[in-house]
Amino acid sequence: MVEVHVAIDVRSNNVHDRARRAGPDSGGERTTRLGLPTSATYTLDGLLCCRSCGISLQPVLMLGRRAYRGPCGCRLTAVDAANIEQLVLKAVAGPAPGLVADASPEELRRIFRRLFVAVRVGGCAQDLSITWRP
Repeated sequence: MVEVHVAIDVRSNNVHDRARRAGPDSGGERTTRLGLPTSATYTLDGLLCCRSCGISLQPVLMLGRRAYRGPCGCRLTAVDAANIEQLVLKAVAGPAPGLVADASPEELRRIFRRLFVAVRVGGCAQDLSITWRP
């Protein structure tokens, strides 16, 4: 496995606009009967994990916003889902923009699973590393 550390310029409006159009927030969020978000709306569900301990972060709704939260206790705050998903989308869109252009959230979720082994996040969303599949 090859671990790639990504330094991303998060100021690019082009990528943020594309991520907003393709991201899960654009089509409305589906919830289960208990009000919990379905994993299909979280493109990094099962891939995003804590950089410190490696435990998978779980999708949650916090104050009406999508987020990922670690059950491990390493992180005191949840990671904003839209923000981290945009950063990861930018990592893919840079070298292969056609791969993610106009992709639905479900398509992005499948694309990310084909490309990544894991996405590790540290203290903030910009502190992330991606382990790409060989």
